Amino acid sequence: MDKSQLAYAIWPWGTQTREQMELAAKEVTEVGYSKFESVKAAIYAYDMDLTAYREVLSRYNLNPVSFYFHFPKMGEEETVVFSNLEKEFDFVSNLNVKLVTLQPTIGHPDRMLTETEMETELELIVRFAKIAKKFGLRTNMHCHDNTWAMYENEIDYILQNSDPDLVSFAPDTAHLVRGKCDPVEMIKRYADRIGFIHLKDIIGADALATEGFNDAGVEIYNNFLELGKGRVDFSGIFNILNLVNYDGPLCIELDRAPISNAISAKANYDYIIKQLEVCHEKN
Repeated sequence: MDKSQLAYAIWPWGTQTREQMELAAKEVTEVGYSKFESVKAAIYAYDMDLTAYREVLSRYNLNPVSFYFHFPKMGEEETVVFSNLEKEFDFVSNLNVKLVTLQPTIGHPDRMLTETEMETELELIVRFAKIAKKFGLRTNMHCHDNTWAMYENEIDYILQNSDPDLVSFAPDTAHLVRGKCDPVEMIKRYADRIGFIHLKDIIGADALATEGFNDAGVEIYNNFLELGKGRVDFSGIFNILNLVNYDGPLCIELDRAPISNAISAKANYDYIIKQLEVCHEKN
């Protein structure tokens, strides 16, 4: 692993206007990032104008590595997700993106999911992934708080009952902690399925303090921290990824920066660079 794999999730800068994309591009490239992840909603700020979007990328020498999609509440996916999915995938694939990150159905019941519910979720994910594959896109299932892939048994069910050539794993280090999982253990278990990863830190795990939803429909939390300031064992995670020669993106994400997105992007970059250096020294 090396710094060329580093990417930053830019949705916290905003997803509704071109000016928000421009600012994010400027600030992350000034730090040293050359790759980023955005969310589906952000492509509509450009009215799906590939020429305009490419112009910004070219000007900042910045490359998208993934776009983040999410399932709404169960029963709403036909209109919210599948109705325009092929047009959205066409736009994303024409940016030479090869990966999409998929957040499962939002609204976890106040109990464990039944096997029937997990089967229903699996069917939705597989349906999404099959459409993505037609556009040369690989789907990475993203575990997340308050979704139908929050806890260990739910993550296991999806990954153990889906085709590895169709559905990969996008672990989120903080959301794994929230779901009472050991991030190191889960990443070790599915090391050969990981196609993408969200790196973020967390304080506490019993509950996440949500600030509601952003304009892209993604839930925002304030329990998350800059890397190295919480309880996630990044050294252990990097050791595993290095051992399996993981060559995918290392995407840093922070819902709410304590001072500014730019300052946190720099702090996170510096932390990861040091971690990579230590990892190389050990190996």
